[in-house]
Order: sequence, then C-alpha cells, then structure tokens
Amino acid sequence: MPTGQVRRDQFGGLLRTLRLERGLTQEELAEAAGSSVRGIREMERGRVRSPQRRTVVLLADALRLAGADRDRFVALARAERQPHDREAVPYDRETVPYDHPAVVVPGELPAAVPDLAGRAEILERLSTLATDVTAGRPDTASVVVLHGPPGIGKTSLAVAAGHRLSPDFAGGQLFVDLQGAAPDGPVDPAEALAGMLRSLGVPDSRVPVSPAERGGLFRTLTRDRPLLVVLDNAANEAQVRPLLPAGRGCLALVTCRRPLTGLAGAVRQPLDLLDPAAGRLLLAAIVGADRIAAEPAAADQLVKLCGRLPLAVRIAGNRLASRPQWSVGWLVDLLRDQRRRLTVLTAGDLGVRSAFEVSYRQLDPMTARVFRRASLIPGTDFEPALVAAVAGTDEETAAAALEELVEAGVLLTMGDRYQFHDLVRLYAQERLDAEEQQASRTGAQDQMVGWLLRRTRQAGVMFEPVACRADSPFDDDRAAAYWLDRESGNWLAALRDAARRGRHADVVAVARALHWYSDANSHRHSWDEIFSLGVAAAQAAGSPRDEAVLLNFLGWARYFCRDRNTDGLAALARALELARRIGDRREEAWALTYTAAILIRIGRGGSAIDHCRRAVGLFREIGYALGEHSAASAQGGALAALGRFAEAAELHREVLAFYGRGNGLSRTGTAVARAGAMMSLGADLAGMGRWRDAADEYARARRVFNRCGATFSEANAIHRYGLALQELGEVDPAAEALRAALALYAALSCPWWEAQTLYALAALAGAAPDRAADARLLRQRALDRCGELDAPEVRTLRATLRRELAES
Repeated sequence: MPTGQVRRDQFGGLLRTLRLERGLTQEELAEAAGSSVRGIREMERGRVRSPQRRTVVLLADALRLAGADRDRFVALARAERQPHDREAVPYDRETVPYDHPAVVVPGELPAAVPDLAGRAEILERLSTLATDVTAGRPDTASVVVLHGPPGIGKTSLAVAAGHRLSPDFAGGQLFVDLQGAAPDGPVDPAEALAGMLRSLGVPDSRVPVSPAERGGLFRTLTRDRPLLVVLDNAANEAQVRPLLPAGRGCLALVTCRRPLTGLAGAVRQPLDLLDPAAGRLLLAAIVGADRIAAEPAAADQLVKLCGRLPLAVRIAGNRLASRPQWSVGWLVDLLRDQRRRLTVLTAGDLGVRSAFEVSYRQLDPMTARVFRRASLIPGTDFEPALVAAVAGTDEETAAAALEELVEAGVLLTMGDRYQFHDLVRLYAQERLDAEEQQASRTGAQDQMVGWLLRRTRQAGVMFEPVACRADSPFDDDRAAAYWLDRESGNWLAALRDAARRGRHADVVAVARALHWYSDANSHRHSWDEIFSLGVAAAQAAGSPRDEAVLLNFLGWARYFCRDRNTDGLAALARALELARRIGDRREEAWALTYTAAILIRIGRGGSAIDHCRRAVGLFREIGYALGEHSAASAQGGALAALGRFAEAAELHREVLAFYGRGNGLSRTGTAVARAGAMMSLGADLAGMGRWRDAADEYARARRVFNRCGATFSEANAIHRYGLALQELGEVDPAAEALRAALALYAALSCPWWEAQTLYALAALAGAAPDRAADARLLRQRALDRCGELDAPEVRTLRATLRRELAES
C-alpha cells in the first residue's frame, strides 16, 4: 500500500498536520484518543482511508478541535469514506469478472530501485515460476520466501520482481508492509486483511469484524483472480498464513529475515552477498560508470569494506554521489577505521547500524549476550562449545542461542559452525562495549582464551608417544587433529593473546603439547611463530629446560617448514649449548639430530654422520628408543648423501621395522613415522638405480600420508614418485604425478618445492621437440618461485635455470 506523503487536503495529511501543530507524538495521540499507534500511523499514511465515525470523533476530542476546524476534520473523513463505499465494486467471480471497469484493480507496488544488481538469476527463476503459476500447472508452488540478513536487499528484489511479473497478474498487485521487525511489534494479520480487502474494493461497512471471516472473504475474492501479493518484512509463519491468496493463479512473494521453515509448500530463496562484480555494477549505477572506472582498485576495496552487503554498498554509493568532490579512495580511507565504519555507512535515513539494531532489540537477554560476546572470538568461524565458554553458559544453551541468531538473520551458518558478517561483527562489538562493563568484557576474554588453551593442549597431547587420554574430550588423535585444524584461527589467536599478557606457563605448555601434532601437519600451521612464542615464554618464565626443548622445535620448523636452513642452524646451536649447560642429554641428542638433517641439505654429509652417531649414543644411554631410531634414520640419510646407499638402506629397514612395532607412538604418529622411513628407503633404492622399487616405496608412503592428512609429506611422496617414473621413461604418468605434487605444494605455499617440481616438468617438456616453448615457460616459473630464498641448493638451481633460459 502506498507509503509516500499524504496531501494536507486528504484526511491523513490533515491528521498529521494537526498532530504536529499540537506537538504530539503518534504515541501520545494514540493514548489520548484510545486508539493504537499503528492505527494512527496507518491513517496518516493514507492506508486507512475510511476511519470509523467514533474513531474520528475521539481523534477530534484528543486534538481539542472545535467549531469550523472540527467540522472540516469530520467532513473530510466522511468525504473520503463515502465515495469509497459507493463506487468500489468488489470482485465476485459469480457475477463480475475481475476486469470489469467497476472492479478495483490494485497496483500498490512501490517504485522499484533503478539499480538492482546481482539478482538477475533469481529474477529469472521467479519469472519462470510466475509463468507456471498463471498457466495453472499442477504442483507449482504459489509462495516464495525471499530470506536473508538485514540489508541484503530483500524488499528491493521483491519490488523489482513484482514490477517484472505484474503483466502476468491482471487481477492486480497488493503490497503490505508487515513490519515484522518494528519496535512496537508486527502488524496484526487481521488488520492487514482489512487493508487488503479495502484494496480489493470492499467498503468498510462490508469488512467482517471476525479475523476468520476476513480471511474467508479474502480467499473467496482471490480464488479465481490472478493476483500478485507482496508481503514485505514478515515476522513469522503465523502472520503470513492468513494473508496468502487462495487462487491457483495467484503468487505471493514474502520477504523475511527468517526462512519461515514452517510455511508448508513454499519455495525458499536465500539471498547471498553481492559478488565483487555486482558490487561494482551497483556502485557504477549510483555514482557513474566513469567515476568508478577511474579508480577500479579503490572501488573493489570499497565493495569489500562494505562486506558486499547491498545496503552498505548502496549507502556508500549515495555518499559518493552526494559528494562529487570525494574520490572513491577517500571514502575507502574513512571506512578502514573499524570504529567509525558503521557511522560512515549512514546516508539520510538509511543506515547499516539501524538495520541491525531492529533485529538485536528483539533478542531475549541470553541470546543478546551470546551475540555480543561471540564478537570476542578472533577466528572467522566458531563452534557452540567455544561460544559457551565466552558467554559463560552451557553448550546446549549456546547452541540454541546461535540457532536463534541464524533465524534472526544476524549470524551465518556453515553446517555445525557459525560466522558473523563483517559489519554485523562490528555492530556486536559496539553493543558489547556499550552494554557490558570493562571487567565483564575482560572476564569473558579470559574465559575464552583459557578454554582455547586448555582444549588445544588436550588435543596436542593425543599425539604424544604416551598420550594421556584420561578425561580428554577427544576419542583419538584423529578427532584431535580435526578440532585443531578447524579451530586453528581461534587457538593461535589465543596463544598470541596469552603471550602478550604474560601467561608464560600456558604458552609453554601449549607449544610443547603441539610438537608431535606438528610432525604430521608440518606445513598446515605457522610453526615458526608458535615455537618462537614458546621460546620467548620459556625465557621469560626462567625455564631453561623448556627453552632448550622449544629451541629444538623452532630449529626444526625453520629448516623443515620454511626452508630457512641458516636460521634453523642458529636456533639449534642455541638449543645444543643450553642443553649441554643444564645437562639435558635428551635435548642435546635432538639438537644434534636436527642439525644433521640441515647439514645433509647443505651438502655436509660427513659432519652429519658424526652428529648422528653422537645423537644415537646419547639416546641409547638414556634408554630412549624412539629418539635413537630417529637419529639412525637421519644417519641413513647422511650415508645416502655420500653415495653409501646400501648402508643407508640397511639402516632405514631397521628403522622401518622399529616403527612397524608401534613403540608407543599415537596411531597417526606411528603411521607418519613409518611412511617417512619408506620415503628414506625409496631414496636409497633410487640411489642404487632400482627405480621401480623406489617408485613402489614412494607410492606406499603417499597412501599413508594421504590417510593421515599429512599433505606436505604426501606432496613430497608424489613428487619423488614422479621423478622415479621419469627415470623409467614413463613420461605421461610422470608428468601427471608431478602436476599433482605441484598443486599440493602451491596450496601449502612451498615456493622451493614448487620450483623443484616445475624444473622437473620443464625437463619432461624439453625432451619433446615440439614443446620447447612450454619448457621455457616452466623454467621461468621455476625461477620466479626461487624468489629471494637463500640456501646453497636454491642458489644452485637458480643458476642452472638462468643458464638454461639464456641458452633456450
């Protein structure tokens, strides 16, 4: 129904003018006249064109009207009521066709926005559905629920669709704002039905008093009338059901923040955020294509900072349109400040904050608390258990609150996890700051960080050789790995927070607990940073034993995960010196073992053998068999580096047999260690020219790594498998394997390993006379991936690539 300004010579316009002249709010006038606030609002907007005589008299009394002013007021109400009662002819399928000249054919759709963007596919689907509805095809849904969060553009889409579909519905188009999110409550279905009946030509005197009778009359009038009904901003299913037309040729478009899952037979169409291209189109439509084209990068950033939310993008566009002297980059700079972003995204009566406010004020106290405190969670998504910790409640209550927030349209769901839209998170943080004291906020933060650190430690210890599973929330190491992977954004942020706030014991405990997990997930997390935090915490806590342990972990992370051999040696030298000073033979042996691994990499196999022998001796002295065989495996690698492949293979078979017995490792740890020994044995066999046997070992290792989720090691196994096939002359399978390895390395961002794989692919391409151009391109890509890495092996490959490119 029309919502624009009502003229003063109409009853609604006069009512509004008189109210304002007397300084009354709608609420104050409603109370004085014994009416409802909504009734006053509907009369002022012209939606109630024929108020009852008693209502008019009470309003006149409340406005203190007398004499000619009172007579004019009452007469204007009567004048609008009488023509409506006299001339309107309601549609009656038995006697009058809906296209009879005397039948009221409503056309109540508001003006459509001229710059709707990113919704073409949905509009096309709605057009197809409308065609099926008007054709009377059976089993065609006649109700569509357009649902999504505040600001997603539900009303704009419904109105645009209504205008596009209106030619198919000659019986008219009704538009009702159900005010489902209004502060004083939604429209009563009975009131909405009365308005819809009037719009269809039913005079006030014939509008039934009973809601049930109103519904029955509405269904009668719409049974054979092709009518389009747009029910905007619905509150719930109970509000919508009585307002649905009965005819098979009718279509109802319902917009709601909730999906209205209880509405039987409806088609539900969720609205997503705009993709970047659609966001740019919307900006260009508002601001001008030339202005956006002049700053394409800034325009893309603007859409991103608006969270790709249509309302936010539209407001940003309106601000730019009203300030032609502003550059797009200037507005981007304003929006970068998160504390001001919601304020900047306000233009006139449009505001992102106010859109969220409506939903927030309808939440019950516990759900509102969950909403506010979930904004403290640092990661992009989270689980109910973590929300329970930060909100100070149980998991069941937290899960119910999260589902309510999804229903309210202020939280996104991804299976069993939840996520804020960026702008909604900012609003939740605003409410947290405004409604909770600093002590409360700090307490919630401490609860969350403490819970994350405890759970991370519990997950990490599941991978230790002798895991303590008592009272653990995890059934096994796989369940622990699943949690650590999914919650990595949260537990790493908690570890950083603990480090900043001097929780040294917690940082040390977590960093140490994650060591065995890191073995199987070497390139999945930032182990360099994690173990650096642990080293610093151990130093601050004055614990040299923990410091030596964590320096060894750090050395491993730097050389194995980051290919930073020099930095790795420096950390391990510190670990070795500290372990010797405090008499910790175990950490001394580990420092020697890890150092040997780097020495092998940089071509110092002789020194590596010496380090390994000393490490084996130390581990044997203290009776630590796991360490002894780890050092023996490294010794085998050093022998292979010196060309002593048979000796290396003998050592690696012994190590493989040791891991085959389990020896206290976790299931994942045992499998990864065995697969590592297979890789070493494969390298020994390759060195002896036994390429088929080597390929078989690599293939076995690859399958194990894949089952364990050890992606980097899997890529390494595929890489070596491809090289073995290359030596066997199996070009196509070799190329396929190398491309698979390259994809995994790229996903893990391992530039050195990408460079080696690209070089191997270039060699395969270069062997074919017609693929010289491909080989050159692959060499160039390999050179690019070498980048600024500085290690002997990298420098050697870089020089080789430059020479070959110059010669090609």
